[in-house]
Amino acid sequence: MSYEVPLPMPDRLREKPILNASELHRYLEEQGFKPMVVVVDNNMARVTVYFTEELSNEEKLRLQEAVLEWYRKWIGVEGG
Repeated sequence: MSYEVPLPMPDRLREKPILNASELHRYLEEQGFKPMVVVVDNNMARVTVYFTEELSNEEKLRLQEAVLEWYRKWIGVEGG
């Protein structure tokens, strides 16, 4: 099962070095998720996270919030 999270402020993403999927993967594991694969598309400003099973609606929301929190920290926009 895959879940796509569009990233806000793609212009800020282009100003930074390439977003590292392995760092995001580790972060999601620290948040309690067990992703199989994390794919970052820097050009399209989106992250796709693959799991072996479908997430509940609550877990989907938590995943999106975790990805966006990590992204905001990475581009230097805390609490945005």
